[in-house]
Amino acid sequence: MKEFKYCLLGLIILFSTTAQAGTTCTQNQFKPELFINASRSALAIQKDLNRSAATVALIARVGSNLQKYGLHYSHIGFAVKNYPGRPGQWTVLHLLNECGTTNSSLYAQGLMNFFMDNLYSMDYQIMIPDTATQNKVKTMLMPDTVKQMHNSHYNMIAYPFSAKYQNSNQWILEVIAISLNPNTPHSHTAAQHYLLKTGYRPSLIHINPMEKIGASMFNKHIAFDDHPFAEQKSHNFSTVTVISIENYLKKRNVLQKIINK
Repeated sequence: MKEFKYCLLGLIILFSTTAQAGTTCTQNQFKPELFINASRSALAIQKDLNRSAATVALIARVGSNLQKYGLHYSHIGFAVKNYPGRPGQWTVLHLLNECGTTNSSLYAQGLMNFFMDNLYSMDYQIMIPDTATQNKVKTMLMPDTVKQMHNSHYNMIAYPFSAKYQNSNQWILEVIAISLNPNTPHSHTAAQHYLLKTGYRPSLIHINPMEKIGASMFNKHIAFDDHPFAEQKSHNFSTVTVISIENYLKKRNVLQKIINK
């Protein structure tokens, strides 16, 4: 019975992450406290970004308690200064799963809206790449190219080296990969090949058999069929996380500054 309780707890944690890790699902009513907290976070981030003189940064948030998986930040987006049609503002570009479906879309939101979901905490992380990388990424994020690396077939636990699905953080990573190697074709296969060649290491998430069955049965946007047999057998699944993106940028020596709050 004790073992069953732990499995059930794992299922609850896994399912709860789906609502906040990169989806449009929300049962949240706009309470004054949420508005105030989101405003504070947005203003603090805006101040940090303006002080840095950056034009492109990465912002991560904490949608759910992922301590069970050894993770803190769950979802990441690009923050872009003076995005077309939004002069003088910071715009967050990120990928979200359309609630209750296997599809995703790209969203452009203000800093405050990025924190208006029912988040586990208002902790955030800012990663500021070096100037050269910022410029390359910004080119990829312009309206005529921003969708080139988007795969609308969403899977929260997508395998990083397969073009079958894509999760929110994987879109960010693939945009970075193509930006760092601009002469390569703008394709998922090319981005993933470059990531493998340059030493990207995904996070390994352990999902036991009961959690896996429950996740597949009750969540359209969780699938495991893109993962290699070895991962299916070990129940350790590779996926793109915020910390794996941070580690890759550090490995490539293209990070100028990291701010954790």
